[in-house]
Amino acid sequence: MLKLKSRGKHLTNRRQARRPVAAGRRGRFSGSYTGAGWCLWPGKPVQAVLPLVAFVAFSHPYLGRSQHAAPAASLEQEISKALEQGPSEQATRALDELLARPQLDSGTLLRVGLHFARKGLYAQAASAFGRCTRDYPSIFEGHYNLALAQLAQKHYPQALAAIGQAPQSSESEAAASLYLRGKIEADQGHENEAERDLSSAFEREPGQENYALDLGMVYLRTHEYPKAESVFMRGLNRNPSSPYLLLGLALAQFLSGRTAQSVQTSRHLLALEPEFSPARLLLGFALYLDGNMAGARQVTSEGLKLPKPNPYLYYLEAAILLKQHVGEYARILDDLSLAEAGIPACSLCYVASGKVREEEGDLPRALSDFEMAVQLGPSLSEGWYHLASAYDHLGRKAEAASAREHFHQMKQNEDESEKEMMRGGVLQSFDAESSNPQ
Repeated sequence: MLKLKSRGKHLTNRRQARRPVAAGRRGRFSGSYTGAGWCLWPGKPVQAVLPLVAFVAFSHPYLGRSQHAAPAASLEQEISKALEQGPSEQATRALDELLARPQLDSGTLLRVGLHFARKGLYAQAASAFGRCTRDYPSIFEGHYNLALAQLAQKHYPQALAAIGQAPQSSESEAAASLYLRGKIEADQGHENEAERDLSSAFEREPGQENYALDLGMVYLRTHEYPKAESVFMRGLNRNPSSPYLLLGLALAQFLSGRTAQSVQTSRHLLALEPEFSPARLLLGFALYLDGNMAGARQVTSEGLKLPKPNPYLYYLEAAILLKQHVGEYARILDDLSLAEAGIPACSLCYVASGKVREEEGDLPRALSDFEMAVQLGPSLSEGWYHLASAYDHLGRKAEAASAREHFHQMKQNEDESEKEMMRGGVLQSFDAESSNPQ
């Protein structure tokens, strides 16, 4: 989210309205893109699936109202009511009728775009915002919102063009333009360009929570953990209670090998936000890798009591139970099934389930799981190791030798594979812990 300037006035920090709660109950609306929050000025902010930047709709009292104001207001109301029931053809038809009018005020166009954006209907939102930029090219918010709507659709050239055409009448708007350009570049995977523009935005306005967050995210994704830690610390100097900056800091500390500091930061974050599932996942995994199985199990068990637990917590509990050799095979397999359903291509889930099958003496099913593990994760050394062992026990020596050769070619070990998976799980939380509507 972003503070934007509207004729000399800054919006309030909208991340305050996006405080994390249990997974699935963070006030999000369904949609496919997770990059920005939506706000209606001057009312209270509302949340959506775009949590990191704010779409803003402004009323501009200095603009004269159109002679079609009353009919336009009626159509706006029709759109709002139709969208309360979810995406509908009625709302789209009303939008087409509205946009066919020769004169519309900027406030109407921005609010209507917001209505559609909140429902994940970014093409319709872009139509409203685009009309605003054509009719009122001097209004920064129209261009900014149009760029966000294009970004939500992965229309990168259009998004860059929109923010490139935004007028900049203040330092705040210049920083906002750099920030959004950096977000677009980051979403494209252009890390160098993203770092340049996000760094410039952050240096101009270091108090902006999201400027620190998104820059730190770039460093996390490029494995530059000391830089990420430094940015998150600077951001926390101005925003000491930010759950996302604290989560980023804890993750950077963990990935750079500063486990004790990561545990301390995660515990502080959970004291502020007890139901923040990503923090619980990170704390549990840090304790697990540090050998504190009892502590890790307690943290994980508490996380699994949340209404919609993070699927990575199921894997973590299964891994802990395997390490403890408690023999709760049915529970472990249930955990792994739930984890596999929520974690894309979870090769480690199949390695763990294969281990359970081995301990149960079911070698054919263990072999099947290990084969699936290396199919999903060809570079997973642990998968090849256990696959070779299973082939050996079943007397399939040639296949065992081939699997063992693959194992010796691999560089990753178990901890690094699990660490990378958990890193991905925590990073996903910055985008969207859940896309369910409130």
